[in-house]
Amino acid sequence: MALPLRKEPVKPGPCMKCGACCAFYSVALQDTDDDRGVPLDLIKGDRISGWFMKGTQAMSPRCAALEGAVGTRVTCAIYMARPGVCRDFPRSWENGRENPLCDRARMVYGLQPFSSH
Repeated sequence: MALPLRKEPVKPGPCMKCGACCAFYSVALQDTDDDRGVPLDLIKGDRISGWFMKGTQAMSPRCAALEGAVGTRVTCAIYMARPGVCRDFPRSWENGRENPLCDRARMVYGLQPFSSH
């Protein structure tokens, strides 16, 4: 499966060494994601149960757009077209506030929570 090329580079930052949230949580698409251009070959589901990013509803979730090794170096193959839930998921302490969901995903992969300092 060929993924689309990124139109802009991914912003460097701590998330590029993590990726735990992309390999831990289910990614449900919202109606507003239709206009973002999420590639159809990366979406799974139906009108009744909803639409999800492929791989995120598996027993061991991992988004089909996640490239690389969690906790080492990762990137999103569709960064510019990623779903709204991904765009809106803040890294813990990114905006001066803890995100327990970020910390929980990191913990599952043996990574320390991001620091407030």
